[in-house]
Amino acid sequence: MKNILMLALALMAQLALVAGNKITGTVVDGGDNSQLPGVSVMLANSFGDMVKGVATDEMGKFEIADVEDGTYLLHVTYIGYAPQSVSLTNLNGDVNVGIVRLEQQPNVLGEVVVEGGAVINKVDRQIILPTSAQRKASTNGVSLLQHLQIPSLAINPIDKSVKTNFGADVQLRINGVEATKGEVVALRPRDVVRVEYHENPGLRYGSAAAVVDFIVKKNETGGNVATDLMNGIKPLGAGDYNVSARYNRNKSALSAVFSWERRDLDWIRENYESFVYPNMILENKEIGNPTRIKYDNINLSLSYNYADDKNMLNIAFRDVYNNTPNSFSDRNSVLYQGEDVYGIVDRQATKSHIPSLDVYYQRNLGGGQNLYLDVVGTYLKSSNDRQYSMTMVGIEPTSIVSEVDGSKYSVIGEVIYERPLWGGSLTTGAKHSHSQMDNVYDGSIRSNVKMNMEETYLFAEYKSRVKKLDYMVGIGAMRTSYRQGGLSQEKYVARPTLTLSHNVTNDISLRYNAYMSGYSPSLSDLSDVSQEMDAYQVRRGNPGLHSVTFYTNSLSASWLNRYVNVELSGRYSYDDNPIMEETTFEDNKFVRTFANQQGFHRLNVQATVQVFPFRDYIQVRLTPFFNRYVSNGNDYTHTHSNWGFRGSIMAMYKNWGMMIDMNTSYHELWGETVTKGERLHSIAVGYNTEKWGIQAMLMNPFTKRYEQGVDNLSRLAPYKQIAYSDDFRRMVMINVSFNLDFGKQRGISGRRINNSDTDTGILSGSK
Repeated sequence: MKNILMLALALMAQLALVAGNKITGTVVDGGDNSQLPGVSVMLANSFGDMVKGVATDEMGKFEIADVEDGTYLLHVTYIGYAPQSVSLTNLNGDVNVGIVRLEQQPNVLGEVVVEGGAVINKVDRQIILPTSAQRKASTNGVSLLQHLQIPSLAINPIDKSVKTNFGADVQLRINGVEATKGEVVALRPRDVVRVEYHENPGLRYGSAAAVVDFIVKKNETGGNVATDLMNGIKPLGAGDYNVSARYNRNKSALSAVFSWERRDLDWIRENYESFVYPNMILENKEIGNPTRIKYDNINLSLSYNYADDKNMLNIAFRDVYNNTPNSFSDRNSVLYQGEDVYGIVDRQATKSHIPSLDVYYQRNLGGGQNLYLDVVGTYLKSSNDRQYSMTMVGIEPTSIVSEVDGSKYSVIGEVIYERPLWGGSLTTGAKHSHSQMDNVYDGSIRSNVKMNMEETYLFAEYKSRVKKLDYMVGIGAMRTSYRQGGLSQEKYVARPTLTLSHNVTNDISLRYNAYMSGYSPSLSDLSDVSQEMDAYQVRRGNPGLHSVTFYTNSLSASWLNRYVNVELSGRYSYDDNPIMEETTFEDNKFVRTFANQQGFHRLNVQATVQVFPFRDYIQVRLTPFFNRYVSNGNDYTHTHSNWGFRGSIMAMYKNWGMMIDMNTSYHELWGETVTKGERLHSIAVGYNTEKWGIQAMLMNPFTKRYEQGVDNLSRLAPYKQIAYSDDFRRMVMINVSFNLDFGKQRGISGRRINNSDTDTGILSGSK
């Protein structure tokens, strides 16, 4: 018995020697200290040969067992992060290397090819890794976003606008820098390492409804010239043209982006109006003739960037020029008023010129600490000229002429500081903006509006994890004030926020977001001027408006596997004393203005089902949605419900790509007005290479009439507007792109904040 026991002990000792040493550790994001799942951890011996390799679990932890004594080098790599190495000299026993921090550094990334797309859920964002098939099928950054099929996004193939499924504008960024649509179009899909989608942005992003951040690699010294040109073949009056150039030398980089969006099309408008006077009801039926809509929107950006290991300086000059000689509201129509017939001509021309200078500085303070500074100065010069006439044989015509010249100066300053704290990440910041406006109104009504407006915003936000629960909590405060003539106003709004994210399993995740925020009235709404709209109505500003507080809750659940993705989401929000329209009757005129009303409720629910039947080659998406609105005014209550769906089929093979999109009309109620968006469907087929690409698109091939509509529910002056165009029916568009590289490529990256001001503050009398 004794011999057997000795033999067993000897065997156990031998097994212990064979088992070898164990290496453990945790890999985290160096920016916010959140654990990184799926990180590659490779062990190399002293000869450089790979011995063992593992991937971190969902908590960012790894374990390499059965390692013999010796000297090793631990390689830690992850897409989108700078690699790290840990030396293990004379290993003789178990070792815990502790926390390994990986820094997000797109400037060191080379060519990345992902054969199977991946989605990584973090508390503050989703990280989407494009596949090689998605890159090959895309011509630009917006096209790549379409092919990524993010469930919560809706992309218009005509104007390339990006919105949430709830209809809100999405803030676009490149390497953390707020970017224009033209700058995103200028991106080459092969340079995009990953896309980060912030569905519920925290206080860090102000009041953005959602944020899409393209993380772009930084290459070696060299340059690039690229074009992305789209124009209509039937009709010829629609085009979007992008030209970009960049050149890099050592630590400096120069870039230029020019974009031009033009439209020259015909629309037909129908207006049905009722005016409820004290002693009668007047009914107007207005049938339009084809009326031209023409505009040119030009954006130019010139920037210089300097970056080393710790500092980054970016100086950007931007110039935005918008010229609309024929606006969407123009009418050339016949008005039927009982037995009487009138001729209506309504023309509005607008121009704006907005140059700005943006100086940005970023400093890496070490230890995961970073400091960001941004100062933007902007000058806005604008004009708005309107001529309206209502004529009838034998009756004195009604004419309205207004000419508005506006100028505005604004300065925006922002500072942000972030650092690791208590196993998580703390971000604090402050932002202040000051603007001075001087608008001169001439014509039928003369006035001079001078206004000063200030807004100050402070916030602190903390992100961390408790077991499997990721959380982000923040507190912010906003102060707004303005002065106009002898009037002044000041208001403070608290802005707390909470986000919780829990991965129930590897395939199922839950996310909850709640926040309280606020918004200020627009400068045009605050003006103390009135503008005649027509013979019956006046539009008037309201200097008594004050800032609004609103509350939002959203909940989403997602299930992802290789062949099916399902996401259910819902949002409820409430605006307290919102700025909504109000109609009164004064001096025999109906006055349309804005006032702080009682409240506004909105409920948005949607379900997205994505199917991938043949790996990355075919994707099918269907998103049914439901919207419910309740608008409580001071003297009205309106409700509206809207059911609809969005669907798409995408196919990709080698360099070929095809996409079929279909969207029903999306409705929004605000105040007393229901806006009914377009019903849109399209078929696009394209072929792309590394240096050039071509795509043909057919818009609305099965639509009898392409239209948009507005219903106003006022009890005093309700109306219904319909605008439709044959130019958008069976519309054929051709998109051509070219890329010319010289030298070795090196892109610009690293910037994290950006600010802009484009609100001219002009009150218009157009309908």
